[in-house]
This record gives sequence, structure tokens and C-alpha cells, in this order.
Amino acid sequence: MSKKIKSAKADTKKRFHFSLLDDENGSIPSGNITFVMAFLIPVIILAALYYVRDIFPFGSNCYLRSDMYHQYAPFFSEFWHKIRSGESLTYSWDIGMGTNFTSLFAYYLASPANWLIALFPQRSMIEIMNAMIIVKLAAASVSFAYYIAKHFHTKSCSIALFGTFYALSGFVAAYSWNIMWLDCVILVPLIMLGLERLVNENKCLLYCISLGLCIFTNYYIAIMVCMAVVLYFIVLMVSYNGTRHPRIYLKKFIHWCVYSLLAGGLSACLLLPELYTFSLSASSDVSFPKTLSVYFSMLEMLTRQLINIPVHLGLDHYPNIYCGVFIFLLIPLYAMNKKIQPRERIGKFCILLVFLLAFNINIFNFIWHGFHYPNSLPCRQSFIYVFFVLTMAFEAFYYLKETTDKQLAAAVWIAVGLLFVIEQMFTTDSTYDAKSVYISGAFILAYALLIQLHRRTSFKIPVILFAAFAVSIIECTMNMESTGLGTTNRTAYLLDYDAVKTVTDTIAASDSTFYRMDKITGARSKNDGAWHNYHSLATFSSTSNAGISDLFGYLGFEHSTNAYGYEGATMVTNSLFSVKYVISNQHLAESRLLQYVTGSDGEFIYKNNYTLPLGYLVPANFEDEWTTSSMYNGIESQNSLIKAATGIANVFTLTYEYTSETDVNIEPIKNGHMYLAVSGTNVDSVGVKVNGSVNNYSGLKNGNHLIDIGYVTTADSIEVYGDTPMGLSVYTLEEERFINAYNILNNGGLNITSHSDTKIKGTVTAQSDSTMLFSIPYDGGWSVYIDGKKVNTYAVKDALLAVSVSAGEHTIVLKYMPVNLIKGCIITLLCIIILVAVHLFGKYRVNGKIDTTKLPPLLQEYLSETDTLFMHRKTKVIMTQSDINQIKQDTAPPVDIDTLDDFENMDITDDTK
Repeated sequence: MSKKIKSAKADTKKRFHFSLLDDENGSIPSGNITFVMAFLIPVIILAALYYVRDIFPFGSNCYLRSDMYHQYAPFFSEFWHKIRSGESLTYSWDIGMGTNFTSLFAYYLASPANWLIALFPQRSMIEIMNAMIIVKLAAASVSFAYYIAKHFHTKSCSIALFGTFYALSGFVAAYSWNIMWLDCVILVPLIMLGLERLVNENKCLLYCISLGLCIFTNYYIAIMVCMAVVLYFIVLMVSYNGTRHPRIYLKKFIHWCVYSLLAGGLSACLLLPELYTFSLSASSDVSFPKTLSVYFSMLEMLTRQLINIPVHLGLDHYPNIYCGVFIFLLIPLYAMNKKIQPRERIGKFCILLVFLLAFNINIFNFIWHGFHYPNSLPCRQSFIYVFFVLTMAFEAFYYLKETTDKQLAAAVWIAVGLLFVIEQMFTTDSTYDAKSVYISGAFILAYALLIQLHRRTSFKIPVILFAAFAVSIIECTMNMESTGLGTTNRTAYLLDYDAVKTVTDTIAASDSTFYRMDKITGARSKNDGAWHNYHSLATFSSTSNAGISDLFGYLGFEHSTNAYGYEGATMVTNSLFSVKYVISNQHLAESRLLQYVTGSDGEFIYKNNYTLPLGYLVPANFEDEWTTSSMYNGIESQNSLIKAATGIANVFTLTYEYTSETDVNIEPIKNGHMYLAVSGTNVDSVGVKVNGSVNNYSGLKNGNHLIDIGYVTTADSIEVYGDTPMGLSVYTLEEERFINAYNILNNGGLNITSHSDTKIKGTVTAQSDSTMLFSIPYDGGWSVYIDGKKVNTYAVKDALLAVSVSAGEHTIVLKYMPVNLIKGCIITLLCIIILVAVHLFGKYRVNGKIDTTKLPPLLQEYLSETDTLFMHRKTKVIMTQSDINQIKQDTAPPVDIDTLDDFENMDITDDTK
């Protein structure tokens, strides 16, 4: 027996030797070369498309689309800055007045690959992201190919084509710019493979780790993955071929529950802090739909699987589910294949039906997207549907040799008939271009011909294989070129990069106090603070604070459900929110309130001379006295705020009011800063001409109803015009009143002695019991200590952090630690320990290093019944030849036992001896 063991070990070593080609399969490339091909084909296709699109380094464009433009590039830049500068990863002042960076990291940046960005220059962030997209999509192709290889026990190079279609599907054409979702696309095949091993082989490690990593990298998409896991687990249990006994099913169910919980626990370090931040955002408002509605017909959804169908990113709920038109042949063949168990076929078709219903019915759509309707970018679970469609298609492809002429003919007629119906129903009214139908039909016929040649083998196999690769790559490339990779001019995006960096670095070198700055003109997005790494007010983020967004709306700033911007700011709000500097790409009129500081290459910085510190004292009854006016007149809300805080009324005075005019001429009655409040609900843009110089202000429907004209004099000529009645109110800032109010608040201001990302320390003198109001978004992670004693914090207007302060001199310290971060890290650590302990226990028990005879009988029975033929790779099991024969019969599709990796460490005996 010892000789056999040594021989088995020697064979195992040979099997672990890496080789690209499997020489046993003749002239057809097979073996690990398949995974290389699965990686290289998408890389070559995408690189060619980058070249065609003039994407850098092939041209002056960059792949920067939608949220990648407004959010991901800035957040990647902020992450790079934190890594390289050693700043805290728990809080950032560069986003939205201050934000929980741990939660933002969990939503946008948690991919382990993102840490590699620190190896490259910050200015090259866009190019790094563009390269990462290619690599991740290629990895998704390899992941799918690996799933096919393990599930079907084959390394035929044909699986590289299926991996390519998975990596370049309609979902990817629509959302490949959404780089934060791509890790989940990579992990889904591994999760499903791990789930199959959990059910069929009692191997749980791959499932647990891959699902945990999926939840860690993007918990939002992981919600949809987990729902798909539930569906597939039910199908696997129903189609299970092993011993059918209630205890077996119960124990598999227990395995699934335990390892699913462990997977969630592995990500608790990010998941728990994110759940708290989610409760502060507008997304926490869940309203379950009360009525059932259908978006479109099932047939129209299937039309979305044709080639060159434009991807949909809007609000019409159309899924992006193209994954190769060969599925119109292979899915019918899958349905007709009797070699596949009926239970499995029915189960997988049920899964597809559930997905199609979720695409099409409002309530299911609501549930699948985490109990929210997606704000554009519909059907975000489409890639999971694509995964199941392609696995079913490959299984039909795997059995092509056994396919009859009648079955193939029936599949062709089904595909052609479906195309005919689509052409009649959806091209006559220009819903879809008829060319898509005809091109799809041409490819379907080409695939049918290749299938027939493959079955007849009248041509040499390499010729057919080459033709199949050529046709598939052409189809995939055509669809991606037609529907994906929208670009932005790279030069325009980086136009102000160096200049803004220069002026902000100049300020940082000369001013060590805590301050904020923002772009008064020339803003690229609401996350320019993150892009350029300066403390800012604005943000556009799914984790943005809903209370601050509402407050900004009442104060006249631009705001929306998940964003708030600097547009609409006044000298008063600059002072209240510590905006000490403003950046402009044009010269501004100076005054005693606003002073020019520095400039470089068309970017200029001006200093607000009356800027309050991060915290200041207001009366104890301040919140009750401050009344917020209509969101269409933030000036009155600011007047009320200043009066409640200082007792000074009307820091802004109303000088003119026009209720129904569309074009007015304004003559300033005094020198000062002038502001326009636009209350017309249908006004989206307003033009302002000052002494012949025209500026257009757009986006007023986004919640920004205040326009800063700047400093004007009585000699200036001002014209304001719009397309519809503007409901215009003209206000002038009363400088003396504003300065008096500033002095009152500044006298009770927090004298900051030290500050960092997560700790602020300062002193204050209160003349009476007061409220210390901080221009910091309320977050339970902030702890405030007065004279060393922790005090209760609360939110003013559900937005700003505040504490009560008694009369006297005080030392105040603010410390930040994300809510639930420590608890989450403890849970993650415990789950890691449990997972390692369970794995080692199983390994040592099977090897005889742990005696389980002293365990309770019930536990012994449980452990013994979970020992199946398919043990962990590292264990040694004696098998009889009859056992092997039985495995060969039970395994579908039939394979050579020597190709099964699960038996690489098993000793084999012949029971006939």
C-alpha cells in the first residue's frame, strides 16, 4: 500500500506542474492555454476599440462616462491622496463639508485592486482606471471560463469564447465604466461554482470566501448576487443526485446558512458602518410600491438580446442582456437535450423566468434593487442573468455531437421565427433598427452552419474551430463597438488640473488653519474637492447626507436627492461654513469682503475676509428661532438664520421684485454684493448681462434658485432675462450688518489649536449657556469632549452637529470614529478565526489527527454523514474501483476520471484483487 501512496503522490506532483497545452487532445488547443486565451481575447478586443475610439494613449479621448466622470475619478483621486499622504481612511473633509470616508470607501472603492493606484502618478488616474477596466473584464472572462472548466470538467479552448461573451455582454457594454461593479462580475462564476461544491461535495470554502469578497467589494450589487444564490441553491437542492434523505438535505441547508452568514461576517468591517451611513442618506426612505405594473412585453425583453441593440441607461427599465446571438440556437437545444436532467433544466429555466419577471414587473424590480427603484441604470442584476444563460448555452454546446438533425432544425426555425416576429413588431415603429434583426439573423445562420459542420466533421476540426472563433470575435467586437465605450475629451477634463493644483498648494503652504474652499466658477463636477484634494462643500454621492441636502435647499444652494453643490452660495453662507477661499476661472470684482490672493494659468483664488471658524456659539434656543423659508428663496432663510444666531435682522435687503417679467433691467441703488432669487418653477436657465458681459446660469430646476451677481456699483448696467416668467427678487447684502453679525459669532468662535482628519481641538469662552454649532454634517461617529468629559451631540435641522455649552472657558475636543466600525472589525475577525478553525478541524479530523469519538453521538453522526467521496483537495481517501465506476455513472457529462482535480490526492485500489 505504501508504494501505491508514493505513486499517487508522484502523480499528484505531475498534475500540479503547470503546462499550457494538454497533449492528449490532439490538434485542438486544450488545457491551461484556454485561460490565457480567455484573458487575451477581451484584452485585444478592448485595446482595438480604445484605438478606434481615440482613447489615450491612442488619441486625445478617455473612457469617462456618467458617474465615472462625476464620482469615480474624483473618489479614486481622493483615495490615492489618502494612501500617499498617510491621511485617515475614516473621514474626509474634501467631500460634502466632511464625510464618512469608510462608508464611501465601502460603496465606491472597496475593490482590493484599487490599492494599486498608489503606484502610479495621481494625474494619470483616468488612464489607470481605463486600464483597470480592461484587466477586470479580462479577469471576468477567465473567471467564467474557469467555472465552465470545473463544472463540465473540460479545458477545451472553446470555453474561452463563452468567457469573452460573458466579459463583453450587453451589461458590460452599458456599465463597464461602472468600475466598482466589475469585481462582482468577476466573482459571480466563482460564487456559483462554490455553491455547487457546497451542495454536491460538501466543500464550503470557495463559496464562503468568494461571496464574502463580493459583499466586501460592493455590498449593493452583492444584494442581487445573494438573491440569485438563493434561487440557484433551491435548484441545486432539487436536482441533487446524491443520497436523498431528509437529514442530508437538512445538513446541506445548515452548511449553506452557516457559510452564508460567515460570508456576510467577513465583510462586516465595511457593511456595518455603511448601514449606519445609509440611514442618514436619502436612500433610507423606503416606500414599497402599492400597485403592480408591467413595463413592457416579454418578447420585447428578448429583443434586447440581439446584436447592436443600443444599451439603455435611462428610466425605461430596459435590461442590457445581449450575450451572443448563438443563444437563440443553443437555448432551444438545451431545452430539447434529454441528457440533461429534467429537474435541472426546469430549475434553470425557472431562474431565467424569475429574472425576466424582475426586469419587467415593478415590485420585483423594486425588491431586486435593494428595495429601491434604480435612479436610471436599470436592471443592474442583468449580468447574473447573462451568467445563467451562457452556462445553459455551453451545456447545449457541450452535447452538440449528440444533437439530432431534427433538434438542430427545430432550433433554427425557432430562432428564425422569433426574428421574424421581432422584425414585424418592433422595427415598424422605429423601436429598434431593422439592421439589428438582419445582422443577428446572419450570425445565427453562420453559427447553425458551423454546428452542422462540427456534427458532420466533414471538415477538419481546426478549420471549424478557427471559423467559430472568427465569427464569435467579430460579433462580439461589433456589438461592443456599436453600444459601448462612450468617451470624453481627456484634454478638456484635465484642462485646469495643473493650475488648480498650483493655486491650492500655494494656499496650503501659507495657511495652516482649518478652512474650506470651492469653485465659484469653472466647476467640473460636485466632487472637484476630491479630484483636486481641497476641503469643499459640494458632493455628489450615494452616501451623501440627506439632512445637509435639505438644509442646502432651504439656504438656496443647488441640491438633489444624493447631491448638493456650491452654486447658490453667498458671502453669508461662505462665512457660516468656513469657506475662506473661492476658486474662479475668471476675475472677480474685489471688495472689502472679497480679496484677490493668487492665480496661475487662468485659475484665481480669492479670500473671503470674514470667515467663521469650524464651530461657533449661538443662543440655546437658536434652532427654535430659526425658520427656514421656501426652497425658492434661500435669502430669507439666511436672514432668519443670522437673526436667530445674532439678533441682527435683514443682512440682505430686498431692493427689487419682479413677479411675472421675463426680461428686466436693474439699476443698483447702492454699491454692494447683489443676489437674485428666482422663484419661477419652470425656469431652468437665466441670462445675466452686466455692462455688456453675459453669463448664463443653468440648472435652476436642480434646486439652485440663487444667483450671485457679485459686487456691483450704482454705475453698473444689469439686464436679467429668461424664457419664462422668472419670479425674480433682487437682494443686496448689507455689509455693515453682515460684519456686525460676523463679529458676534466670531467672538464665540472655536479657537482651533490643532486639527486633523479625525480630531479637532480648540478653546471657547461662552458668556452664557449656549449651543456650539459646528459646520460639520451630523454623524454619530463624532464624539465631543468638553473639558475632558464626553457630552451628548445632536443635529440642528437634522443636518449640523451641535452640543450644549455652559457659561465659562472650555477646552473642546472632537474625535471621529465611524459608527459600527470597531464592532464590524471584531465580527470580521471572529468570522476569519471561525472559518480557519473549521477548515483546520476538518483537515485534521480526516487525517486522523483529531479524535472525534469523544464528541456527543449526534455530532459524531453529523460529521460522519458529511464525509462524502468528494473531500477537500488535501485529504487522502482510499477508493475502490467500484466507487470510481459509480462516480463515472453519476457525473454528467461523462469524463475521464483522471481529469477530475478532486481526485488528485486519492489513492485508488482495485476491489477485484
